[in-house]
Amino acid sequence: MTKISKRISKSRARLGWSQAELARQVTEYRKPLGRAEVKQQSINQLELGEVSTPRYLFDLAQVLGIDFKWMVGEGGVERICDKVVRVPLISWVQAGALVEATDPYLPGDAQDWIPVTHRHENLIALRVRGDSMNKIAGDGSIIIVDLDDRDAVAGKHYVFRHEGEATFKTYRAGPPVMLEPQSFDATFRSIKPEDGAEIVGRVIRKTENI
Repeated sequence: MTKISKRISKSRARLGWSQAELARQVTEYRKPLGRAEVKQQSINQLELGEVSTPRYLFDLAQVLGIDFKWMVGEGGVERICDKVVRVPLISWVQAGALVEATDPYLPGDAQDWIPVTHRHENLIALRVRGDSMNKIAGDGSIIIVDLDDRDAVAGKHYVFRHEGEATFKTYRAGPPVMLEPQSFDATFRSIKPEDGAEIVGRVIRKTENI
């Protein structure tokens, strides 16, 4: 067994999953992103060391809740998340109404459900529209938002509710307070929220739609 295969096997065993269950979890994680199914046979080959760099390796680390660099032996620190939670992929219209909401989801409310490893459960997923934040997350990528993290910290990325709509921007403390784009296109301008902007939640992760 290689270092990668040993660490994957160890992490899977810690979660109490069979190879088939791990394959199912990775497939569910990849499905909303349009990525191919991962089969139990592929996991078995990986743990035996017969393959070392499959295309789904990064997704595997996300599902197992471990540091990708640690998994492949390139440094990093082993990171164990408490659990895999199913995060609802919702619309920006729904997100704009969430400032006072805590757990507004029923199975029919979400466009899809995305497995994510994280210590919190009060999360949402949004599909990025446009290029105003493409240095952080490009058009079509999926961002994960922690609704329990609403403390404004300069330089962090948030989904804000501004003028009744949700927007993804970086917080600048000021003065004046600004909601800044992070784009390779210099035509995008910062927003100065005259009446303030409410934080829906902090963006904690992105998953590219490739």
